[in-house]
Amino acid sequence: MPEKFSPTSRLVDNVARLDQRAAANTGRHDLFPIFAVVAFAIVFAGFARTFFLRFLFASPRMPVYLYLHGLLFSGWFALFFIQTRLIASHRFDLHRRLGMLGAGLAGLAIPVAIGVAIRAGRRVYETQSKPFSFEAPRLALDFGACVAFTIFIGLALYLRRRSDVHKRLMLLGSSSILLPALGRIPGLFSIGGLWGLVAFAELVPLTFIFYDTVRCRRLHPAFACGGLGIVLSWPAFLLVGSTQL
Repeated sequence: MPEKFSPTSRLVDNVARLDQRAAANTGRHDLFPIFAVVAFAIVFAGFARTFFLRFLFASPRMPVYLYLHGLLFSGWFALFFIQTRLIASHRFDLHRRLGMLGAGLAGLAIPVAIGVAIRAGRRVYETQSKPFSFEAPRLALDFGACVAFTIFIGLALYLRRRSDVHKRLMLLGSSSILLPALGRIPGLFSIGGLWGLVAFAELVPLTFIFYDTVRCRRLHPAFACGGLGIVLSWPAFLLVGSTQL
């Protein structure tokens, strides 16, 4: 009996309660809905003139495949937000059902995005409208975004039963395709060129990783490995695209 109420046992008890609260905060905090809103705002700002609000501008006629590309990725970010709200509302059953839709959406969006990048590179090469060496770094970043998205979302689906890992990989996967939108926000590219654009693109996931780390009082392994992957991969793709063959 004396040991039960000893100072040591009380300290252990308090630490256990703090750990339980930290674990609860890990699942409850609003990181993911906030990211979903920020991500869609970036996508809207980047593609407002050429897609969302093109009817307000004298935009040239757009091929059907670009409409498909825009609808698929707009749908992805809209679904991401819906999924975060379902989790917040404890509608795990509906979240799982819509997850199947999300997997199919990603499966369609990836080849469409790769096809768009290939057609853009071919158009520049065939028309010689710009030196191909000028466009190659941009195309390399587009391909890199597709590769990163595929890896992160594939891992997130594979590890879907580990919710703490799954949701962080989904955030990283979604952030990996924000770079094309950032590059089309008026004035942003002129600040630092492609390297400045890469820095802005990396700042988005790193900000949320930092926020999550502060709230949870530890750096989650999924964010540690995935964040390092993003920080290293985009400069690597840009260097590959800038290499003179």
